[in-house]
Amino acid sequence: MQRSLVASLALLGSVSAAYVWPSTQDPIDDLLYLQSGYIRFGSLSDQVSSCGFGAGSPGIQKSAEWVRTAFHDAATHDAAAGTGGVDGSIQYELERPENLGAALNHTLADISSSVNVHSSAADLLSLALVIAVARCGDLEVPLRLGRKDATEAGIKGVPEAHTDLETTRNRFQIAGFNEADMITLVACGHTLGGVHSVDHPEIVTGTVDPANVARFDNTTDKFDTKVVTEYLDNSSRNPLLRNTNDTLNSDKRVFAADGNVTMNKLADATYYKAQCESVFTRMLDLVPSDVTLSEPLQPADIRPYITKYQLSSNGSVELAGRIRIRTSPDSGRVATDLKVSLLPTDRNGQSIQEITTTAATAKGGDSFGYLKERFNWFEFSKVLPATTGLSGFNIKLTVPSSGLSTTYDNAGAAGGFALNPDITFQQPQSCVSFDSATNKGTLTLTTAISKKALASGATPQVRLVQRIDQPRNFIPKLEQQVIQMTPAGKETAEYVYYRATGTVGRNGLQTTFDVEVGESKLLFQETTALVGTTCGAL
Repeated sequence: MQRSLVASLALLGSVSAAYVWPSTQDPIDDLLYLQSGYIRFGSLSDQVSSCGFGAGSPGIQKSAEWVRTAFHDAATHDAAAGTGGVDGSIQYELERPENLGAALNHTLADISSSVNVHSSAADLLSLALVIAVARCGDLEVPLRLGRKDATEAGIKGVPEAHTDLETTRNRFQIAGFNEADMITLVACGHTLGGVHSVDHPEIVTGTVDPANVARFDNTTDKFDTKVVTEYLDNSSRNPLLRNTNDTLNSDKRVFAADGNVTMNKLADATYYKAQCESVFTRMLDLVPSDVTLSEPLQPADIRPYITKYQLSSNGSVELAGRIRIRTSPDSGRVATDLKVSLLPTDRNGQSIQEITTTAATAKGGDSFGYLKERFNWFEFSKVLPATTGLSGFNIKLTVPSSGLSTTYDNAGAAGGFALNPDITFQQPQSCVSFDSATNKGTLTLTTAISKKALASGATPQVRLVQRIDQPRNFIPKLEQQVIQMTPAGKETAEYVYYRATGTVGRNGLQTTFDVEVGESKLLFQETTALVGTTCGAL
C-alpha cells in the first residue's frame, strides 16, 4: 500500500511528545498501529496473527523467533564501553555457533522489506518484539526509535546451552543486567518457543526433523508463567532443564542461580508480566553510546495521509487523501459524532475555501492496532487552479452534537500541515518496469516543478535510495544515488515537467526517493505503487 505522496520542506523526526507531521517515525507508526481494518499495514503483524507454531512451515513460531532475535542482537552490548546492543549487528553474526538455527534468518527476512532510510533494521527488530509480546500476552513494551544499524559484527559471547553459570552471569553483567535480571530475561524469553532438533540433536530426543521441537512449557502459544510454575513444581518438559547431560541444562543453572528467589516471585502472574515488560524495555534500550533514542512512540491523534498532489492533464492541481483520527476510548471522540475538514492556505499563505471530508465506510471505516488502539478515517478530494498552489492546511474537527470545533495546526509547525507548492510527483506519468533477463528494474520518475522554483537556476535532481543486496544477508544496504532530471517536453503556465530514469536491482523495485530543486524538496516518496505499471502520457 502506498503510504503517502506528501510534498514537504522537511521530514521532522519527533523526539518530543508532540507529534509533528510528517515524521520519520511514520512508517513504523503504520506497522504498529494499523494492523487491521480499513487501512492496514500488516506485513509484520500478519505473521503473528496466531502466537502458536505454524507460520506455513513445521516447527516455526514467529513470535518466539522475533523475541530470540532481538535478544541475540542486544546481547552484544558492552555497557562500560558504550558499544553494541540493539544495533542490527546480528545480520553479520549468523554464522556463529551461538546463533545457530534458521530463526534469526527468518526474522531478518521478515523485516527486510520494511527497512528504509527512516526505519533501521535495529528499530524494526525492536518493533517485531513489541508486536509479538503484545499479541501473545498483552504486554506493553514502550518502543523508542532512532537506532542506527551497525556495519559489522559485534562482540561474541551470547550464552549457549553448554555455557557455565559464571560465564553466563558475566555476559549479562557486561550488558548491564544483574543476576535477577538474567533470570527474569531468560524466563520471559522462554515462555514462547522451544529447541529445534535440526539445530540441536544433542538436546532434543527423537527424530531429527523440522517438526520435532522440544517446547519450553506446555502452553507454547501463550505468554504466561507456565515456564516458571512448571519448573517450580517439577512438571516441566523444558529440554534445557531435563537433559540427561547436565552440561546442557542452561535454564536449570540460570533459574536456580539465586536459590529460586527470583523464580518464586515470578510465579505470580501479575508480577511476571510487569517484570517481563520491564526487562524487555531495558533490553531494547541497550544501544551504542552515540545513539539517542526518542521518547516512547505514541500514536498521533490527528494525522493526514496525502495520496495525490499532482497536476492534472488540464493543468489544475489535484489534491486527495485521508485524515486519520484517533478514536480509542481514552480519546473522548465518537466517530459517528465527528466532522473533519481542511483549512488550506495558498502559496502566499492566504486562506482559501475550506475542504470538507467524508467519513470512510468500507470495512467500517476504522483501523485497529497495538494494544487495541482505534482510528477512523475521513477522505477528501479537491481540484484547485494551478495558480493557487497549496502551501499547507490546518485540520478542523467539529462535534455536531455540541457544535464545538477544534483546529489543529500540526503542533504549531510553520505552515501547519505543510505542503510544497513548487514540486509535485506525477505518479500517472511515472512507472517501474522489471527485466527478468538482466534481473534489473528501471524507474521512470516524472515531476512538475514550478517556474518560480526554477528561476533560482537550480537543476532539479532525484536522490534515489538504492537497496543493494548483500551476500548472505537479508537486510539490504542502502545507498543514495543522485540522478539529474531533464525537461520532459511539457509545460503549463505555472509548471515545467521534468523526468529522471534510474536502474535498480530486484530488491530495489520498491524504494524511496527525494526530489530536490535547490533548497526546495519533496521528501520520502515511494515507488511501491509504480511497480508493474506503464508510464502514462504527459
